[in-house]
Amino acid sequence: MHITPLRSYRATLIPKDLDRSEVQGHAANGKLPTIQLKAASADRAQAAAHHTTGLAVLCVDRVGGGE
Repeated sequence: MHITPLRSYRATLIPKDLDRSEVQGHAANGKLPTIQLKAASADRAQAAAHHTTGLAVLCVDRVGGGE
């Protein structure tokens, strides 16, 4: 059995009421909401962020130290 370690990620979310043309500007200014979560991969973190919040996910970044 292979156990995949969980890593910390920060997902940047897109609020439902934000006009799509404003997303990049808000992202550049750090004005979009984020959540932190643990997952085995960035793809799984993105899916978990969407499932948890119901919001679209702009990007997922790994946070914390390396192994």
